[in-house]
Amino acid sequence: MGLGLPGSVSFERLQAPFESASDALARFDERLRSSLVAEAFALRAHFHDACAALSRAGEFVQLEDLVLHDAGMDVRTPTHELVRAHAVLLTRRRIAEALL
Repeated sequence: MGLGLPGSVSFERLQAPFESASDALARFDERLRSSLVAEAFALRAHFHDACAALSRAGEFVQLEDLVLHDAGMDVRTPTHELVRAHAVLLTRRRIAEALL
């Protein structure tokens, strides 16, 4: 039972949607740069990206657990995955600070 996916997708077919998405992302980035919520958005994005990085590695970390661990308000002993997600979070913060 297949997924019905094509064997190959041509670049020409994907070019227009990719360009449209790229333009929309650039416009969003410019609007966010002058927004009052830019810092809060970036902080939340760091948490989401840290969870997503571990998800791509096949490990699951709940966002709420990562927030509590970062705040030092763990209820339980942190799992190995949670400690790794926190390391990713701290690395993302260091990179963001270096870019400013």
